[in-house]
Amino acid sequence: MVGKAAGKVSSLTFSELCAQAVTSAAALRGHGIRPGDRVVWLADNDDSVTALVTHHAILRAQAVGVPLNPRLAAPEIAAIIDRVRPALVLSAALHEDLTRRALHIASSDVECHRLGQLGDGSGGLAPSIAVGEDSTAVVLFTSGTTGRPKGVVHTHGSALAAGIGWADAFRLRPGIDVLQSPFPIFSGAGLHFNGLSCLWTGATYVVDGTDTAASLTLIEQCQSTVYVAVPAIYQFWLESGLLEDSDPAILSSLRILDYGGASMAPATIERLREAIPGAGLMQTYGLTEAGPGGLYLAEDYALSKIGSIGNRAAGATTEFRVVDAEGADVGPDCEGELVLRGASMMSGYWEDDDATFAAYTADGWLRSGDLVRLDSDGFAYHCDRLKDIIVRGGYNIASAEVEAVLMAHPDVLDAAVIAREHPRLGEEVQAIVVLRDGSPTTIEALQSHCAARLADFKVPRHVHTMRQLPRNAAGKVMKRELRRMLLD
Repeated sequence: MVGKAAGKVSSLTFSELCAQAVTSAAALRGHGIRPGDRVVWLADNDDSVTALVTHHAILRAQAVGVPLNPRLAAPEIAAIIDRVRPALVLSAALHEDLTRRALHIASSDVECHRLGQLGDGSGGLAPSIAVGEDSTAVVLFTSGTTGRPKGVVHTHGSALAAGIGWADAFRLRPGIDVLQSPFPIFSGAGLHFNGLSCLWTGATYVVDGTDTAASLTLIEQCQSTVYVAVPAIYQFWLESGLLEDSDPAILSSLRILDYGGASMAPATIERLREAIPGAGLMQTYGLTEAGPGGLYLAEDYALSKIGSIGNRAAGATTEFRVVDAEGADVGPDCEGELVLRGASMMSGYWEDDDATFAAYTADGWLRSGDLVRLDSDGFAYHCDRLKDIIVRGGYNIASAEVEAVLMAHPDVLDAAVIAREHPRLGEEVQAIVVLRDGSPTTIEALQSHCAARLADFKVPRHVHTMRQLPRNAAGKVMKRELRRMLLD
């Protein structure tokens, strides 16, 4: 693995990762961590090496990892801490102040330590690696349509199945392939999609950031063969001008450019193919609840089936269907919900039986919440979302969560949040509010109100005021009508 520790470039061999995870697992046991205990950790890609060691130490100690996005606001982190009741909290140095504020808000006296500084393990016995595949491994928090983040529970078996599925899709080869990605280390994509696929096959995992020049330098230095990112990253590459100014030989090691989280414009695909002719473009579709697992569009179809999210499921056990409201398969060119089944599916949502029940069909298929259609060749195309979610640069944002924060402002009488198209990020957060008569509140004040309570990527970049929101007879905001009104 190549990544960072305390902001400095660092690397680990597989044997070093194993040895450090064993030592850290013993240290966890020395701090009283027992099987089933939750351990919350906060780190980003500036501490990716330390974070990955910590995560595998937690798994080896048979505890449950709860990685959190350090871009969340302190109240958001506090709410999650209240829900999972951790036995220990670990934080990278950069995020210690945020962590302390969150613990104060949560009125929690849980023990908190700096990531990677639990000790040498001398206070505890190295735990056995024996663990059942049905044992809970990790809880990944993702935006819920109700505004309350959902804790997606994955077992050791489902997490590994996701990694194996993508390793097969990318055709990773031990000791040969190098998978590089800026996906956050705390996400399912960073830990399972990328991390476990490399760990399973013996490929090298390179974690980078969003700096284009640094990414291209890493590709050359590490001879990366597979790059995994959201379309916005590739757009940054093209707009920076660095691809045009670079020697084509620098990127000649790349064989796959994978993109997911949003569709990619045909013009962008063409420009990437011209700039990096030796690399095929591969579209992947996945969701955290599925591992993340899902579908992929192989490189051969990048142009002939442009816009498709694929026709193959990642993983030998994964199946997918497109069904109507009654659960019956729909025909070609008919819209329906994409549902999935396989070993990488979540075991449920953390302590939320109702949400878990609603996430599955009566016959056990996971609902994606996405409306798709199949063409006559069996390729799937994304049409719309059944869930009220905005996807900004690969981050899922629940409209309801942002609406609830806006409604908490004393001058806001009504609020709706919808997606606005963005050329690089795919979608941007857009809010429409109804203010009380005579309110002196400015757009900037509303944005500051949100920034104090939400992660920065959730704060509306565009805010409009209206005298009244369009609602149907049941009182529900008609968001399609709202989008039309704003376009007009």
